[in-house]
Amino acid sequence: MDRLRVGLIGWGTVGAALGELVLRGPLPLILETVAVRDAERPRPRPLPERIRLGSPEEALGADIVVELAGGLDGPLGWARVTLEQGKPYVTANKALLATHGGELAALAGRRSAALLASASVGGGAPMIETVEHLAVTGAIERIRGLVNATTTFILSAMGEGRSYDDALRDAQEAGYAEADPSFDVEGRDAAQKLAILASVAWDTWRPEADVETTGIVGTTVAPGQPVRLVAEATRERMTVSPMRIDPSDALAGVSGVESLLEVTVRDAGTFRVAGPGAGGRATAGAVYGDLARLVAGERPILFGTRS
Repeated sequence: MDRLRVGLIGWGTVGAALGELVLRGPLPLILETVAVRDAERPRPRPLPERIRLGSPEEALGADIVVELAGGLDGPLGWARVTLEQGKPYVTANKALLATHGGELAALAGRRSAALLASASVGGGAPMIETVEHLAVTGAIERIRGLVNATTTFILSAMGEGRSYDDALRDAQEAGYAEADPSFDVEGRDAAQKLAILASVAWDTWRPEADVETTGIVGTTVAPGQPVRLVAEATRERMTVSPMRIDPSDALAGVSGVESLLEVTVRDAGTFRVAGPGAGGRATAGAVYGDLARLVAGERPILFGTRS
């Protein structure tokens, strides 16, 4: 079969790992263009030989557009242009999906395009895929889990006797927290991920603005006491807040940068999926999995109606 041309926007840790997969992996793909917002900014890895650095607008000319740049300034327009042309848009952009996902899914449906975002939640853990699979029954009652690796790292360290400031510093030095950690510690990252999962679970797009969110700043943790930032949703309500966890609860055993999601299905029990919540290779693998679906001829639309 003819190889599909990929336009990749974003060459950070995940973008570089994905570029290697596209170039060396088994799928019939061509890395046609790599685009970035700022061409002068240092890159985690040099571009491969014979791959040129182009503009985002040039990347939109490929058969498939993969956006790993993040944020809303740029990605919303790129997504609209791509989907309007009836082409697949693959992204790991939580903010885009939790703010404009309903609009983009509707546009993809009208234009027979595709919208995929397996890497937006869970890193390499197949959280969206698990929820999609179980949602077909229409019997999901609750989703609950730990979906932000930074706060799990900090709170588990505090349970071992570290102060909040020391635990945050450890997370930053280990590369698990940004220099400005507010997006994670205020709960917004978890809220965006929860909104995406809840939208898939109940077949109705739900924005981040509907999540009742409390971060971990000011949370006290006694030594040996498991406290975690728990994301939880039902059909009626979505919440993110730090909670004391019973030691027998599966969430209490999650520490470091692991993530865990529980999906409770009526008359079938609770299903769990766990894995590393971050990491360039794991996240790039989830994006590559989306590309494999497109190569196979699928045209999935995240948040697309199942009716």
